[in-house]
Amino acid sequence: MTPEASDEGVLRDLRASGAAPALPAALAASVLAFLSLTAGALVPVVDGGERGLATGPVVLVVLAVLPLALAAAFALRGGTVSAAGVLAGAAALAPGRAVLDLQLAADPSRASRPELYLPSDLYAHSAALGLWLLVAGHVLTAVAGVLALRSRAGAAGEVAAGDAGDPGRRLAVAVSAAVVAGIGLVMQPFTSTEVYLLAQNAFEGPVVAMAGYLLVAAALPVTAAIAVSSGDSDLMRGGLLGAAAGGAAVAVPAVVAALGIGTVGLAAGPVVALVGLAVLVVAALVRIPAADVPDTGEAEMRLPGSVRLRAGAGAAALAAGACAVIGAVTPQLETQGPIAAPESPARWSLLAAGVVVGVLGAAMFVPRIAVLVRPVLSVAWVAVLVAGTAVLDTAVIATGSAGGVASSGPGVVWTWVAMVAAAVAACSSVVAGAVERDDLDDAGLDDADDGSADDGSGVRMSAVLLAALAVAGVLTVVGFGMPVFTAPDYVPAGLWARFGTPSWGLLAGAAVTVGALVLAARSRQAPAVGLLCGVGAVLALHAASFPLSRGEIAGVSAGPGFWFAFAAVIAVLVAAMAAALVRPVREDADAQGGRRKR
Repeated sequence: MTPEASDEGVLRDLRASGAAPALPAALAASVLAFLSLTAGALVPVVDGGERGLATGPVVLVVLAVLPLALAAAFALRGGTVSAAGVLAGAAALAPGRAVLDLQLAADPSRASRPELYLPSDLYAHSAALGLWLLVAGHVLTAVAGVLALRSRAGAAGEVAAGDAGDPGRRLAVAVSAAVVAGIGLVMQPFTSTEVYLLAQNAFEGPVVAMAGYLLVAAALPVTAAIAVSSGDSDLMRGGLLGAAAGGAAVAVPAVVAALGIGTVGLAAGPVVALVGLAVLVVAALVRIPAADVPDTGEAEMRLPGSVRLRAGAGAAALAAGACAVIGAVTPQLETQGPIAAPESPARWSLLAAGVVVGVLGAAMFVPRIAVLVRPVLSVAWVAVLVAGTAVLDTAVIATGSAGGVASSGPGVVWTWVAMVAAAVAACSSVVAGAVERDDLDDAGLDDADDGSADDGSGVRMSAVLLAALAVAGVLTVVGFGMPVFTAPDYVPAGLWARFGTPSWGLLAGAAVTVGALVLAARSRQAPAVGLLCGVGAVLALHAASFPLSRGEIAGVSAGPGFWFAFAAVIAVLVAAMAAALVRPVREDADAQGGRRKR
């Protein structure tokens, strides 16, 4: 049989199994991604630079082919949905991996990537062709994932719901394993006695590398939650395996470098990450027994109940709040000698954010108010990120400029654990909201033609509400973009000037709050009010960083960001009152029907 005939046979098999035409295109894009990543592993990534590991290219090639090999194996056996899941799961981590590689273009001397480049001097080196081939490979991986998701609509590779076991238990196992893996990835990748090779965790390293590690760490639990909650056991299996393959591509090179380079030692970070990824693979392949429930004759796989999801979100929020409080009161820096370690002026903001998120988490365990608190928590969690990144900025600056005198203290670890736990709480809260909406759909309560809820609590849009939301959105963006306080000889980080570690938290805060304002315009009445209350809490905590820091910085005064954030809080309160007082959709429709009957 000729290769052309073999290729045609594979395509016929894909079509026969129900795969949409996009799946062959996704596989083709994945082949191109593998070729680009392989070329990038073989070609120098830095002009005049050398690898520290002779076997580095071989390891990178094996890791690059892994998602493609899994997807091709599933597709050839008729598991087209699983193949699409593998490509989509790997694509979810591609943006973070691309940003992580771009550190070699920003400053290769600070990149902890000995499998690609081992610094040997302090001279400035420019990026070479290999780096851009790696970035192109990640872009093609993302394209393959998008095409794979498009193919799922035309695929028919479903497995009976009974084969999936208990989706609630699988969700807990998969998300927990992904969180552990993400924590491992942001930890120190290895130890180093090499003069020019830095061995720092994500928060001590350069900004670009930190952003890449955080994107990968955040994508892992989100991908796991979406895959398990998809309701399709094939897509779940492929998605978890693809995410595990993408995470392994970040963790394995650090382990290989520690074993193959004499001046580099093994650290706990990548080991923790690989343990989490191994559990993620087990969650994808092993059937988890279902709990004993009455047989209703329904074969449809469903998400765990919203009560359990709210409890999970509450537990994560409680953990985030507790870790934030501990991170605020424990030292962020430790010094050798008589020099006192500086304290972050933002630690009191982190303490306040931890208390607020912790209280909301505790309220999620009270059934009567959990439904009302959940939308608030879906927004308020980001306050931990806003304050946490500001606290970590002190450690990043001090460890990078103190000539080795200062090192990270326990507060750094507690702070970034709080940030990860807050993100997990947000994911659980959002999934719980989706289940609540599905429950309304199943009960026939959400059938309005315009897409708004028609359960007696839907919001009929008013001019006051729309105007307040628009004004609040503009003020929110400006409030996060400009400094909340100013002081002599102190230039705070922002979105438009001195983009640093705190800027990532400000960016997340602006994105989440503005997104919540947009969503509130389309939500039912109670969730809309809850979302707006969450936005108000985040803005109030952001503005409170000025009075909370007055005793920490000499000559501090209110900056323009404080007044814009304060004005945004007022606009949000007006919007919340307008949403709470406006007549619900159904009541309005019933009133019109009554007039027509008369």
